[in-house]
Amino acid sequence: MLTSVFGQVETINLDLINNKINGGNPLPSEVPFYIRGAIPDKIEMVKVTIYQTKKSEKSAFSYFWTAPFGFEESSYEVLLADPLRSNSNYNLYVSFYQVAGKEEIEEVRRLISQNIKSYLSTITSIKRGGIHFSESDPVILNNLKRIVERGAYYFELPNAEQFQGFSDITRSKLEQRGKLKMGKAKFNATGVGENDNARAVYAAQYLQELNDIISSEISQFLSTNMLVMVNEEAYENYPTEKTDNAIPINLGYGGISLSKGLPNQEFVHSPYVGVSFPLGNRTFAKFMNNLSVSTGVFVSGRMENSLNEKISGPIIERPIYVGLGYNFFRIIRLNAGGTFITTEKIGGTNVNSFQPFIGASLEFRLWLGFRNKK
Repeated sequence: MLTSVFGQVETINLDLINNKINGGNPLPSEVPFYIRGAIPDKIEMVKVTIYQTKKSEKSAFSYFWTAPFGFEESSYEVLLADPLRSNSNYNLYVSFYQVAGKEEIEEVRRLISQNIKSYLSTITSIKRGGIHFSESDPVILNNLKRIVERGAYYFELPNAEQFQGFSDITRSKLEQRGKLKMGKAKFNATGVGENDNARAVYAAQYLQELNDIISSEISQFLSTNMLVMVNEEAYENYPTEKTDNAIPINLGYGGISLSKGLPNQEFVHSPYVGVSFPLGNRTFAKFMNNLSVSTGVFVSGRMENSLNEKISGPIIERPIYVGLGYNFFRIIRLNAGGTFITTEKIGGTNVNSFQPFIGASLEFRLWLGFRNKK
């Protein structure tokens, strides 16, 4: 396995020649890690995209490496800062970018502008009251953004900045159509011939101005320093390593509240031992991992109430508790809940009841397995 550790962060290798990542072994799970590999000629940026196979591409995370200015590097390292889940499958894509040619940029600008022009033409109608779009301005702006993103799919800026959408200038131009008076089109439009439809000319003039503004913003985004994808390595449905599970063992001391059949509320105390079942994974949900469902037994066989009645349990002659626990400092757990107890009455009868308890314990983890403990 081609792995190493630098500063406690694991590094795995991507072998382009043999098309293997991590030597064919599963990806690290529940820890950040680097992907390292040799830099092919003229490559200026490496992009790593990853998401769980069972989820959509919209859930993907992207990470970047860019060539340092003025220095030549023989290898790259991309940090995947968001840990992967254990024993899961992921789609992983490693993309390589080089400086785009001027002709490539001009062509993608032209194609995007043409698609936008066709889209606007499709949703436009001219009526006596003015120019109307069949979609609202927010929907139009979102669709325009998507057209740019799809058209520029294989392109990236050197700083990996994404297209943020169109500016307030475009928004204002869209809103302007509501102020256009088609009844005065003949006077407002320029270049209207004697036989021309003044409204159509006026609308075409407005749409051309709108397209010019949009094209200008597209050109600002698709600048001459744009990078273009030249290769992509795909590792789909790729597994992550399975980490070992641990059972938290609790050794503590607690008190059971007693009140049934007694003149006053009182407490009996005893050491207890039990286990906890965290409600989350510490890597992804620290609070829920600290919170647990806990169960166990009070171990003392000498608990008695103020009437000298023995307190035991209904099954193993020891009180059994269940409750919620919260972990502090990863070694101390506070527990609170209820306890199943049996009160052995002086008259010889046994009374079962469920009584509140509270306790504090030290927590130790019992690892199940012999692989990585995380």
